[in-house]
Amino acid sequence: MTGNRTRATLREQTERGSVSVFVIVIATSFLIMVGLAVDVAGHLHAMQEARATAREAARVGGQQVQMPTGVRGLGAVADPALAAAAAQAYLSQAGVTGSAHVNGTDSIRVDVTSVYPTRFLSIVGVGSLSATGTAEARITRSVEGVEQ
Repeated sequence: MTGNRTRATLREQTERGSVSVFVIVIATSFLIMVGLAVDVAGHLHAMQEARATAREAARVGGQQVQMPTGVRGLGAVADPALAAAAAQAYLSQAGVTGSAHVNGTDSIRVDVTSVYPTRFLSIVGVGSLSATGTAEARITRSVEGVEQ
């Protein structure tokens, strides 16, 4: 009987603490996965915000048309200087960096760049992720709901 009891005691001593190691490994893995999920979701949100800001800046720039041409009924023609300045002012007010370019007389393109400061990836040296967005607005004129 003593031999069986000794073997059982030795077995218990060699397995002592094995559950603790398992819990530490699982908990660490879980924290890493949650951290990645938080930072990936935050980066996706920052990219959506950059695209939305670019769309709004393009819309604001697209509203800057040459008044004499529009009043005479000759069409909606962008005023390049006013359109770019209005889009740039919107970007500045939104607190992001970007650029606005008028393409021809009927289109404006806005590129936006913002930064997402990481929460968990900063632990491994990735302090921020870049988020970019691009939008283009076409300037049109419609009369009684019909685009011309």
